[in-house]
Amino acid sequence: MSPVPRAIVEAFYHALSIRDMAALANFLHDEVVWTISGPVDILPFCGQRVGKALVMKLLGRDSPTLLSDRRFVAKTMLVDGDRAAVLGRLTATKRASGQAISYRIAHFIQFRDEKVVDYVSIIDSFDAVEQLLRYSLDAYDGYRVEGDIVTV
Repeated sequence: MSPVPRAIVEAFYHALSIRDMAALANFLHDEVVWTISGPVDILPFCGQRVGKALVMKLLGRDSPTLLSDRRFVAKTMLVDGDRAAVLGRLTATKRASGQAISYRIAHFIQFRDEKVVDYVSIIDSFDAVEQLLRYSLDAYDGYRVEGDIVTV
């Protein structure tokens, strides 16, 4: 494990935020594992991609078919050793309708030789799906409790 310089992590995020595909390719390890949590039937960019070619296809072709004008703004970044954790907000436009969407997102990344080898993105998929479908989801599961308990 060799530490990744914070400047490398920031440069990776800069390339990701402006969708600089050539620069992004330089930051990806050939054997990168790229995982985005969420329901793949509604958010087809979710799921796991293994290998640089599939990740580049996801970022350059697959994701833009659903969303355009994607922007990611990192609010908090922690770099420790070969790993980085980032909390931010993704904003985009739904290509089919022109509808703006925005949701919180967290990334957990491992670097090897200053390249991303493992990327896990945890999105607020409930919020994202509600915005994409344009209606509120019924989250009531039929379970009620009494008192000061909150179900999540």
